[in-house]
Amino acid sequence: MPARRPEDDPRHPREAPETGPPEAPEIAPREAHEIALCGPDDIEVEVRWARDGTALRGQLVARNIGGRACRLSGKPTVTPLAADGTPLPVQTVITLEMMQPGYALLQPGDVATSRISWNSWCGQPVSDRAVADWNSGSAVVPVHGPVQPGCDHAQRAQMTSYWFFLETPAGLA
Repeated sequence: MPARRPEDDPRHPREAPETGPPEAPEIAPREAHEIALCGPDDIEVEVRWARDGTALRGQLVARNIGGRACRLSGKPTVTPLAADGTPLPVQTVITLEMMQPGYALLQPGDVATSRISWNSWCGQPVSDRAVADWNSGSAVVPVHGPVQPGCDHAQRAQMTSYWFFLETPAGLA
């Protein structure tokens, strides 16, 4: 008969398995409508552009700076500003692709981004500020990178924007 090891004896105390820190509770989809929409006091927003030929491609970045979770829904728009702060006449085309659930839930410190693009601009010089509008707020925000695309007279100046997506949650990056 093989020798019995102490850990094989059912009366032997066992060590509890190691567990990590408790995970943040997930917000169930049925509860999402109860989360307040993100307003201008809840999020810090900025525009980040990079050149793509003569056009610009980039992101509208929103960080939850508040002390509570908030919901960022819909597609934002970006309106560039002239040096004197006047909004410039650039149309934002809202594409019709479907997205479920159609919002990003931001815990404090979380970041959501929306892809944006701007094809051409032949008007007056653009400043390093823009107006960002989203379903529950608006703010004048800084613009990083090139501030305007090249001029292509064959194209009508327009921007596109997409849904907000939650980036890596705070603390997991």
